[in-house]
Amino acid sequence: MTMGLHAMHGQKHKRLLKLVGSLLWLAVMQSSYANDANFKPRAESHTREADYTLGSIARQHIKLHVPPGFELDPASLPAPAQNEAIELRKAHWTNSDSKAERLIQLDIDWQIFVAGDTVKTLPLKNLHLQFKRNQQRLTIDIPADKVIVSSLLPARIDAEHVKLYPDAPLPEWPLSTQLWQLAAWFLLLGSGLVYFAWYLGWIQFSQEKRMPFRQAWHGIRRFKQDQDETRMQAMRLISRAVDQFAGYAVTAENLPRLLASQSAITPYRDKLQDFYHNVQQTFFAGQPVTLSLSELKQLAKTLSQVEIS
Repeated sequence: MTMGLHAMHGQKHKRLLKLVGSLLWLAVMQSSYANDANFKPRAESHTREADYTLGSIARQHIKLHVPPGFELDPASLPAPAQNEAIELRKAHWTNSDSKAERLIQLDIDWQIFVAGDTVKTLPLKNLHLQFKRNQQRLTIDIPADKVIVSSLLPARIDAEHVKLYPDAPLPEWPLSTQLWQLAAWFLLLGSGLVYFAWYLGWIQFSQEKRMPFRQAWHGIRRFKQDQDETRMQAMRLISRAVDQFAGYAVTAENLPRLLASQSAITPYRDKLQDFYHNVQQTFFAGQPVTLSLSELKQLAKTLSQVEIS
């Protein structure tokens, strides 16, 4: 019996809580409806009017002020169409909330597919936007913005308008400075090329006759085949050039005297000693030449660089 009484009291308590919750929900909804009744939805639309032609995109910026909680119904936007003068390409919007309202920033891109033979003012499309919150619906109508569309062709084509404009006079451009600069660059380039060719031995000057090592190198460069005869001729040319450079006949015995008096060729002591050892073995002992033609060319070239450094 006692348990039954407790059960009855518990059920009464639950009913009471449900009743209180329903009353609170009704109060909140009535307050919300009262606020919505006092709120006036509005829209602000802006579109750049001019500078359009066939195929241009006109972007319409719309600010929508709606009660809190309302969402834009995408189905209320115009559907992208084809074969129309003004077609919707894409739409994008963002929401920002405050205590009093929800601000919806809506951007719509319209593409223009019509242009006449003159400048025209064309309307975009009327908008019948709908918003929803739970079971509630809200509608805002926005009149179409207008844009000015220019023709791809000139408004008038007559004899006056097809005349060519006179040629614009060329700006004065003094050539003397540029020509002198160009000549200086050509002179510098030519001088560099001549020096480079002379340094490599491609050309010769008259003063090179007083450069025995350089004359020997020019002579050895003409030898193409690496044979005993050409090697011996190359050795004779180098030996004669060393004699002219020293002012006396140089042999393996008096070579240290030359090296001591001429510091310019001292760095090549080992190469010269090896050369004169081969000269003595070849010309006086009848031994074959052990130095290759390329080694003799390199020795002559190295000694010739002493004269021009």
